[in-house]
Amino acid sequence: MLASCSGVSIGALDSRVEADISSVAVIDTGGRAGQLYSRELRRALYVKGEASPAYDLTSTISVSSSSTLSVRGVTSTFKKMTMTAVFTLKRQDDGEVLLSDRVTADATLGTVSSLFGQDQSEAHARDRMARLLAQRVVQQLQLYFLKNLDA
Repeated sequence: MLASCSGVSIGALDSRVEADISSVAVIDTGGRAGQLYSRELRRALYVKGEASPAYDLTSTISVSSSSTLSVRGVTSTFKKMTMTAVFTLKRQDDGEVLLSDRVTADATLGTVSSLFGQDQSEAHARDRMARLLAQRVVQQLQLYFLKNLDA
């Protein structure tokens, strides 16, 4: 029984799953995080080339953050960021929604003394989370197509 697709490459999947995965059209998501997310999706989905599209994958990405203060009496500020991707897989011929879900990624940023350093740290965290979200969405798609091979 397959419990997870963590680390499973497209080439290791059933050829029918590979065909379905490569026929997912990625609809672009706005912003820098959206561009990185879409690029990572395409890299993971089209390992052996893009097939004629049969499915549309639409996504929206949102980011939230909060700050925490103090670690055992020492004043220190940490920022926790959460990035969420809500995605929907639709069949192109009839528009039926096949899969709709959300995935999240978290990052905790430590204290950086300069404002420039804080901005850079946050930008790098957003980039990493966008790529991670794409990998998690691909895993969800792999599981969906594996479960529905005979459908």
